[in-house]
Amino acid sequence: MVKKKKIFFLLYSMHVGGVEKSLVNLLSTLSREEYDIHVGLVFPEGDLLPLLPPDVTLHPVTDISQYWNELKQPPLDTICGYIRSGRIIRALAAFFVYLRCKVGRSYYSWVDNFLRGVSGIEQTFDIAVAYAGPSLDIDYYVCYKVKAVQKIGWVHFDISRFGIDRKATRLLYGLYDRIYIVSETGKKIFDQIYLELREKTKVYHNVISVSSVHEQACIGESFCDDYKGKRILTVGRISPEKGQKVAIKALKLLLEKKYDLRWYFVGDGSDMGTCKAMAESLGLNDSVVFLGEKINPYGFMRNCDIYVQPSRHEGYCITLAEALCFSCPVVATRFTGAEDQLINQDKGVVVGMSAEEIASGVELFLT
Repeated sequence: MVKKKKIFFLLYSMHVGGVEKSLVNLLSTLSREEYDIHVGLVFPEGDLLPLLPPDVTLHPVTDISQYWNELKQPPLDTICGYIRSGRIIRALAAFFVYLRCKVGRSYYSWVDNFLRGVSGIEQTFDIAVAYAGPSLDIDYYVCYKVKAVQKIGWVHFDISRFGIDRKATRLLYGLYDRIYIVSETGKKIFDQIYLELREKTKVYHNVISVSSVHEQACIGESFCDDYKGKRILTVGRISPEKGQKVAIKALKLLLEKKYDLRWYFVGDGSDMGTCKAMAESLGLNDSVVFLGEKINPYGFMRNCDIYVQPSRHEGYCITLAEALCFSCPVVATRFTGAEDQLINQDKGVVVGMSAEEIASGVELFLT
């Protein structure tokens, strides 16, 4: 009998998001005869947590969560907090680390200051994967606090459009045996920035189960209003990088041309209040519908007339790939990976990221 390989994936949580959904899909494809699967979560929570296969071993990574505030809030806030609580020596030590970071233009020393002394995972794995990378604390932990024969970094976005610590990434990714990147365009960008690492990089597309998406569409909820016009749908976290505000402006332009449209947004996030206020200020309350977060958005994808992904940047967009499982036409902005996904699609179009260009793309499927 062949011995199973122990493989460990580390990410933050299982809240609804593209990285988390892609992990669920990936785990469903791994052979249980070949792999003994382990998942580390900084916070073992989230609506997608029940979707992890029951044979997966879960590891709460409290080594990181115990320092969450120090690692994620601005360093000066941490230092001031130490001063307010009377921990003056600790504040001084942290201040000198902060100065080193500012001079070196990298926050590697800040993360090292907190995580250097943690115990790490006791087990030894055949493969350890930093699945939420590049992310300084996740990558640091996998590189130094997880024992594994082979270590892999996994890149889910366009690193040129995201505020990563380039010096720390160069150091930590140099320690990986392999670096998987979820799109051809994303790999090209990574290789251009880190020429010395290009021999380690390889494209590994996010996994989508078309049959599973269709099955879930049949049992999931869908539009329940009696609207008779064209329904446009966007699924994704409501945040600046996902482009919902630009989509709302595009809708305004289309309505001015007398099209009968209603735009539905599935998701929740930091920009929800701003987007609602924008819709109200533009007089679009009857034409913009926020449906909230949905674990299963596939009934909406199946029944919409046009799907639009207005993101400013992505890696390999999971929701776009899922929308392509259905027959509706698709409009996507020119983020990393969009052209890779739509290159052989006669029902899809890639457009620029302005409201005018998005509106023109939608209009192609209205006439």
